[in-house]
Amino acid sequence: MNITRLPEGLERRTEDYQLITGHGHYVDDLRPPVGRPSMLYMVAVRSPHAHAKINAINLEEAAILPGVVAAHSAAELVQSLPPLASATVPGGQQPERKALAVDKVRYVGDPVAVVLAENRYIAEDARYLVDVDYDPLPAVSDPEAALDATAPLLYEDAGTNLAFRHPIKGGDIQAAFAQAERTIRLRVVNQRIAASPLEPRACMFDYNPASGDLTAWLSSQSLFRARDTLATFLGLDASHINVYNADVGGGFGTKTTFLGEEIIAASLAVKYGRPVKWIEDRSENLQAQTHGRGQINYIEAAVQNNGLLLGLKVRTIADLGAFLAGSTAMAPTFHSLMLTGPYRIQAIDCEIIAAFTNAVPTAAYRGAGRPEAAYILERTIDRIAHELHLDPAEVRRRNFLSPDVFPYRTPTNVLYDSGNYQAALDRALELIDYTGWRMKQRKRREEGDPSLLGVGISAFIEISGGGSAPNAPQEAATVRIRRDGTILVQSAVAHNGQGHFTAFAQIAATVFQMPGRWVEVQMNSAHLPGYSVGTFGSRITQTSGSAILLAAEAAREKALKVAARVLEASPADLELAKGSINVRGVPARTITLGELAWMVERQPELIEREPPNPVNDVPIEGLAAWRAFAPQGASFSSGTHIAVVEIDSATGEVHILRYVAVDDCGRVLNHYLTEAQVHGGLAQGIGQALYEGIEYDQSGQNLSSTLMDYALPVATQLPLFITDQVETPSPFNPLGAKGVGEAGCIAAPPAIVNAALDALSPLGIKAIDMPLHAAKVCALIRAAQEGTLQQGDPVLPPVFAVSD
Repeated sequence: MNITRLPEGLERRTEDYQLITGHGHYVDDLRPPVGRPSMLYMVAVRSPHAHAKINAINLEEAAILPGVVAAHSAAELVQSLPPLASATVPGGQQPERKALAVDKVRYVGDPVAVVLAENRYIAEDARYLVDVDYDPLPAVSDPEAALDATAPLLYEDAGTNLAFRHPIKGGDIQAAFAQAERTIRLRVVNQRIAASPLEPRACMFDYNPASGDLTAWLSSQSLFRARDTLATFLGLDASHINVYNADVGGGFGTKTTFLGEEIIAASLAVKYGRPVKWIEDRSENLQAQTHGRGQINYIEAAVQNNGLLLGLKVRTIADLGAFLAGSTAMAPTFHSLMLTGPYRIQAIDCEIIAAFTNAVPTAAYRGAGRPEAAYILERTIDRIAHELHLDPAEVRRRNFLSPDVFPYRTPTNVLYDSGNYQAALDRALELIDYTGWRMKQRKRREEGDPSLLGVGISAFIEISGGGSAPNAPQEAATVRIRRDGTILVQSAVAHNGQGHFTAFAQIAATVFQMPGRWVEVQMNSAHLPGYSVGTFGSRITQTSGSAILLAAEAAREKALKVAARVLEASPADLELAKGSINVRGVPARTITLGELAWMVERQPELIEREPPNPVNDVPIEGLAAWRAFAPQGASFSSGTHIAVVEIDSATGEVHILRYVAVDDCGRVLNHYLTEAQVHGGLAQGIGQALYEGIEYDQSGQNLSSTLMDYALPVATQLPLFITDQVETPSPFNPLGAKGVGEAGCIAAPPAIVNAALDALSPLGIKAIDMPLHAAKVCALIRAAQEGTLQQGDPVLPPVFAVSD
């Protein structure tokens, strides 16, 4: 169904009024329901050491502080709990990790005990009264150093910090390099970064001993995953766990799974029979929440002199941190599948070499593997253009897959559904006035202008949606026609601010041909008649949106069938508009949707009864339909972003003069929401390129544990974005939609860095690592001017050579 025109009342987001007027309800705003005991507040005691044995924990002084209800060591709390769920690759290390650290800590911020008190202030005071006797151990925070035979071991029994080696190969890599006329080598770093959501992790649990029910209020990206995790750890039946999402101040991948503190808070709520709240503070978030990225990539590209990229060898050193936390192993292995990008590359030879380090675990962060792959590819494409003295846009044109090859299977066995990469590039070049900026650049260089001007391009793909096991829905929803003629959409999606209330109402309103204000959308509860795997991977519109579309169409068809009986007409002769069904050409013969809903409630036999929905076995009654949806395969968004930057040669400051983003996210349902997603992703992508980076010193101390030390961009540091869309619908979902939420994080880092290197190229500078801090850029400029610049081809250390 073509849903492109916004129904009345949906030109802007409908969910924002409560938030912008200060009436939102985040977890920290919530209080226990009337009749329940007063709240208890939990805080975690965290290790100041990156690596140490725990000799003893003395809780006595904390426990006797007035207002403290209890203080517990990790050993007390986790002994009866199973280890945290994690995944690795076949043959890889999978060390056991409990919800809190026992016997040994492996990163600064590792939680070793908790305090429970009548208010948060008392709990905070008591935290500093807990006396932990540590025996500090040598630490290693650099992933390359961690793989050295002499490095301190995080897990002595393993005898190595190597977590796994994971090869991904496709095509004939030997033939590709044999055909190559030159080999180009690079070393690129994708630094650790913090998701830094406006709201850190937060949860509140209330256990009722009389009913055996646990109620959870979360800031989460996956309600059903949270429910199932709580059931596993607490030994409760999932039917006795009610999970609700409060308003969420950002997630970006970091709130898809529990890291441990949430499980402990829930277990304490059960233990004491009182509501328990845990709110992570900002320093804790930077110290103990999972980080993103964390990769060092050694690249060899087989290239012909006309700019064609034949094959790619990549050795990725992945910094996993201290343990496997949910998606820790997924992010680095996932990027290896994305290494062909939008290009026709004959062969890929990639190996992920993953190391445990004394740092917070890395895991999914907005993009999760796609930004890393795009950065590798786009830095390589620009180096090819530089080495061959070719235009970077032309090199991309020569390597692009053409629109007529889709569906296309890559050498790594990934199936692309559709795409038109040339169209996005052409539109981006037009919008930014590429020819004009190149002319300005030549003129400045000819005149010896000290300001350095550069243009950077980034072409990319973004996988989203994804398939599922046979007969296993990814998403499900119920759409109901109510007695007042309005439509109720019920979805189990965990809304994180993306605009799903608006998008879902738009889909249903279009099906029923009515104003958007006549549609109510409910979500954020695992008890609603719906299902959702989770809000991540730019997947919700195409999966949950498709489930809502199918349910709305089914409910509409039911209404038409009942109306046909009442109006004594064929369903084919009926028209539906603005809440009424009438016989075409006979406007007097009409009935409202509300009247039909009343009739079906009084006479259920008027419609065919649906079976209970299989997720929670709840009957679907009335004029309603429950539908599930799982796509046939993943969809692949794409696009081209172009940045123009100016570098002050005296200070090294990088200024973005212009930024154009042209994205192909399939059929665009709502241009306003699409543009907002692109803007948000660009802010984070530009942040990584220019400002952000988690830094550890050699002893494993986090040097970026406050926002005084971890630089996030403010609005004045971001340019005005010029955006546009190319529409290549996906054949894998009925909306034709693809994801767009991660495009900015994927495209911006290589676009900005390529632009900076283009500006610096007259000085002989061809490599720089993110973030592009002024001091770093200035040092390179000085070295180039003084003749001390050293930027030879990188050499892969022998320890990282190809495994057998």
